[in-house]
Amino acid sequence: LAPLTSILAMAVNVTRRRGGGGTARIVTALAIAFLLTIPSLLLLGSFTNPPAEADGVAVSDGYDRLRQNGLKADDVDADVVTSDTQTNLHQQHEQQQHVQQQQQQQVTSKGPRQYKTGFSGFSKEPSVRCGGHTAPSCDQCPQGNGAGWCNGECEWVSSQCVRSTKLDHIHPDYFRIVERYAFQPVMNQNNEYVNVIMVRAPYRGKDDEELYNFYKDDILFLGISSFESFPLKSPNPYSSKYESDYYLDMFEGFLHNMHDPEVHFPSSVKTILMSQSDFMLDEPIRYGKRHKNVEKVYDFVYSGGDQDVESDCVGWASYNKNFSFVREALEVMCSSEFNVTGVLVANKNKAGTKSCTIPKSCDGKMVQTTFLDQSTFFDYLSKARWAFLPQVCDASPRVSTQALSMDVPLLMNQNIMGGWKYLLPGESGEFFHDMSNFKESLRRILDNTRGETSPYRPLDFVTKNYGNEKSGERLLQFVKENWGDRVDLPEGTTRLIPTGA
Repeated sequence: LAPLTSILAMAVNVTRRRGGGGTARIVTALAIAFLLTIPSLLLLGSFTNPPAEADGVAVSDGYDRLRQNGLKADDVDADVVTSDTQTNLHQQHEQQQHVQQQQQQQVTSKGPRQYKTGFSGFSKEPSVRCGGHTAPSCDQCPQGNGAGWCNGECEWVSSQCVRSTKLDHIHPDYFRIVERYAFQPVMNQNNEYVNVIMVRAPYRGKDDEELYNFYKDDILFLGISSFESFPLKSPNPYSSKYESDYYLDMFEGFLHNMHDPEVHFPSSVKTILMSQSDFMLDEPIRYGKRHKNVEKVYDFVYSGGDQDVESDCVGWASYNKNFSFVREALEVMCSSEFNVTGVLVANKNKAGTKSCTIPKSCDGKMVQTTFLDQSTFFDYLSKARWAFLPQVCDASPRVSTQALSMDVPLLMNQNIMGGWKYLLPGESGEFFHDMSNFKESLRRILDNTRGETSPYRPLDFVTKNYGNEKSGERLLQFVKENWGDRVDLPEGTTRLIPTGA
């Protein structure tokens, strides 16, 4: 009360000096006192009554700092802590508000995160790609040559070579993981890697599974149909064996090529009808358009992969491409009834000295080649009227969508494990079931392609349904709907594309 009494007395003295009646002087004194008292009370309150909530935060922060310095609260005079808290109260309150704002922002923007590293199963020392060379780490990329030698996984910032900010969205060990055959990287439409890895084949060793278990909480692993009948047990007698259900419930999601996925996958696994051969069609589309007027020299092209020529096309690759059926089909195709001409790719050893045996009736009608590079294969394909796909044990036949992209229809085995979705009879080609209806399907596709015009529209079909744009958008939506809270995608991502296969 002492400060208030002094203020009132001072106000009365002021009014006396100014003159006037007693009542007027009292009213004026009270008014002056009131005006002087308000800021005094506010100033006094700011020192004597700090907010209880902010005080609690500040005191807690004070003890946290003591613990960080290796001290206990009992070791320090409590008055010191309280004094320090009061002195820095305003600063601490602002820090609290800043933290709250950051937490609110993190709801929509995850930003860089901490990952578990140090898997012991890597056989190679860690390295980074600097552009045209590698180094143990980004800071060793330049080798005294400055920014010009700091590329790839690294970038030049403030005269230093550091990890590229474009890689903030992926695990630091990402590239070490995808060096292994079973693991396949994923990028967006801007060629930026994302923190998703496809598992495309059975593990090559026990440590592949250990690697998956080590990183599965930090990276989204999805299965993808790209190898034989994976994830189902392979019927190929030359393949490694595993239980049919071993991989079916291992991953949270699977990109498959099955007619009835619900029969095989548990309900906990998210699935989508999609495979590797749905993507990367731009190159064959461009090639096909450049060569659309080339003369058709062959009726068909058959791609045998890398055939087992030394054993007369009996082995792992030959089984996958069903070459035993091809020999039966050639007896029909090379007969005088059909007189089919064709190209059997990878049907000769790399030295060009030995070929797989085929019926004598095919002499002069069939060209047998060595294993071809992509461009040479496309050249043969552009000169063919249709592509022959007799295989069954094939999860993702890329030759099918490559042919369609070059406006070449398909004659396809209806029993194929993957790729059946690419064939719409009468539009993108024809099915056959086995030798019982092979002649009928063969006659139909020959009649439709040997004339001046063809009823098939394979290019229209494939561009309407597949390719990086269509399939990439579907894959992005699949990931966002099911794991949007786990995968921090680069800004502007509109498509996801499995790569490296």
